[in-house]
Amino acid sequence: MLIVRKSSSAPTKVRAHSANTKKEQNTEEHITVLGRAMRLSPAVVPLDITEPTSRIQSNFINNNIIPLASVDDIIKFQPSIWTQNPNGPGMGKAETMSLRGFQDGQYNMTYDGIPFGDASDLHHTTSSLFISHFLGEAQIDRGPGTASTIGNATFGGTVGFRSKTPPSKAGAQLYGTYGSFNTRAGGLELDSGKTRFGKAVLDMQHEETDGYLTNSYERRSNILFKDEIKLADETSLTIQTTYNKEWQYTTQGATLEDYAKYGNNYGLCKDPTRQCYYGYNPSTYTSDFSYIALKTRLNDWLSLKNSVYTTGFEHEYTESTDSSQRSLDANGVTFYNAAGKKVATYKSDIPGKYADAHFRNYGDTLNLTAKTHYVDVQLGIWADVQKDRRISYAVDLSKGSIPVPGKTGSPYSYNISDTNTTLQPYLELDIHPLPGMTIKPGIKYSYFHRDYDAALNKSTKQPLQATQTFTSWQPSIAINQRIINQWSVYGQIARGFLAPPISVFQVGDVGNVKPETTMNYQIGSVYRDKKWMVAADAYYIDFSNYIAAAQISVPGYGTTSTYVNSGGAIYKGIELEAQYVIGYGLSVYGNYSVNSAKYKNTDVSVASSPNMLASFGLLYENERGAYFSIIGKYVGEHWGLDSTTNAAGNTQFANQYKISGNVTADLAMGWRIRNAGSIFREITPSLKIGNLFNNQAISNFAGNQSYGDAPLYWRNPGRSVFFNLAVTIP
Repeated sequence: MLIVRKSSSAPTKVRAHSANTKKEQNTEEHITVLGRAMRLSPAVVPLDITEPTSRIQSNFINNNIIPLASVDDIIKFQPSIWTQNPNGPGMGKAETMSLRGFQDGQYNMTYDGIPFGDASDLHHTTSSLFISHFLGEAQIDRGPGTASTIGNATFGGTVGFRSKTPPSKAGAQLYGTYGSFNTRAGGLELDSGKTRFGKAVLDMQHEETDGYLTNSYERRSNILFKDEIKLADETSLTIQTTYNKEWQYTTQGATLEDYAKYGNNYGLCKDPTRQCYYGYNPSTYTSDFSYIALKTRLNDWLSLKNSVYTTGFEHEYTESTDSSQRSLDANGVTFYNAAGKKVATYKSDIPGKYADAHFRNYGDTLNLTAKTHYVDVQLGIWADVQKDRRISYAVDLSKGSIPVPGKTGSPYSYNISDTNTTLQPYLELDIHPLPGMTIKPGIKYSYFHRDYDAALNKSTKQPLQATQTFTSWQPSIAINQRIINQWSVYGQIARGFLAPPISVFQVGDVGNVKPETTMNYQIGSVYRDKKWMVAADAYYIDFSNYIAAAQISVPGYGTTSTYVNSGGAIYKGIELEAQYVIGYGLSVYGNYSVNSAKYKNTDVSVASSPNMLASFGLLYENERGAYFSIIGKYVGEHWGLDSTTNAAGNTQFANQYKISGNVTADLAMGWRIRNAGSIFREITPSLKIGNLFNNQAISNFAGNQSYGDAPLYWRNPGRSVFFNLAVTIP
């Protein structure tokens, strides 16, 4: 039998909220653990959701994702999700992470419920974040959430990660990975078990790899500490900190000509006379994330949650002007004196830059929840202050990266400081007017204030001091109706808001820039029983003041990016997700979405928004320890670029660089050997094969070369094979 917990047959009539709470919890527990197959599934859809949601459980992460993998590898099989990492699965940084066509920075990302993101445009460098071995689960919310959903970019959805829960039993785990691209990694997890000082876990890992792309070596170290302390029966304190450091050679894509000549895995070259030389393009990423969280029940009906946190990130690097460039004609460095007069030109020298961007956040999240028989009330606030500093100056890489003064008399390309302040108070109600019904009305007020101070601005090369405040009321209402115990329907209407990124301050008059807003409408349904999990939804999103990247030709420099207000766009689609438990540990899983993202009053698609996405797979888990899965991912056709600007600076909407659809598949298998000898609690050897059928198709557009304007592309990384071993003692 696959069912590991027996429950009474579900009634067809739904009871009142207070009487039904225990029954619903039992049903959720029963469905979550059924057949072990559901635990292995790429996602589980809860019955009580008010927007499309997919939850990735710890078993799927443990069985299918190598311990060193980055967050993009964990979420890639989810509905309407598209990620691509050209240097190998979970290695280096993901060059694309898209949710319903919303790009990284247009959706929210959280860690243990706390939002985080880069100061410039809220994007996330995946390789500098948490490795899979540090995580307990992940949840993808495909929508703006309710009023209590905090974050600066919630309207595109929320990708949330939860850190692992410290085990109740003391022990240690040694784990390691060896495989393709000369990849080797090792880690040590120490678990205190239950003590008078709480349950603590210390996890440390180090990884090195040559990467799939040529000369794209990477090394990375990560550490996690978490302690859960029970202060009283209804009060707990959690202390958590992570530190991550990565060093890599950074690639920028390649031309079709270079792929044809040097291979599909071409990244950087070994010739120091050219800009593509790997030694000219090192990057260091450092990040940390720490918080102290208090949870307590103040009385029978009132509880409090509060988290005080700080996060930090730094990206320090040098790079050639165009690391994809092989032409010697693109070389040349000219020096100017303090008066802006040319003093020397070295035609064969390698032009480049040094840059350092770092920020630190300090914040607090506070939530009060009052529960009554018919209405639950949530009142809270998120407060965050972010200090940001970024500089860049020109260097001559052939002369030991010495600074190169330009026509302004200074080598600096930009010198910027900014402070960003966010406040988000909210009020949300959970109303239960009828048996099995929950209505969630709410209101959130978003306040985002940016103090921008550029001693030298990026595009204008002039000083700029600017202060902008962007605010928005964000009402929302959602409903979930339990038809029977295993079937629910839901609907949502919500307003989204996103303040303009720092880039608009760098290229134009900030006084004319309006914040991005959305109105989101979606409906859906979920059914789950002992054999089936089926979920379906439809969404329509009206996006106003879409700030999009455009390519512009600058005389004497080449092609560069600018940012334009593209007016608006309409996102709409249908998403399906299902799993069927066959029996004997076997189940099949699949999801399918048809997605459309087009600018208003045009037939132009938003760049990097595939028209179709799908995942499909066969999964197996035996209660004696063996497990297996093969899961495919289809990414539909999309466009690399959606707008340019002409010489007059006017936006011209047009799709360019069409990318065809393609399919990849991953295979994972392993065996948990329990109680192997007197000191080994568990030994788990496993094998992970990424891109099983070695599909190396063009996967996305990567921009244009600054000299010659040739288009650059990314490819799917080739087949990879990784052997993993984890040993748990005692």
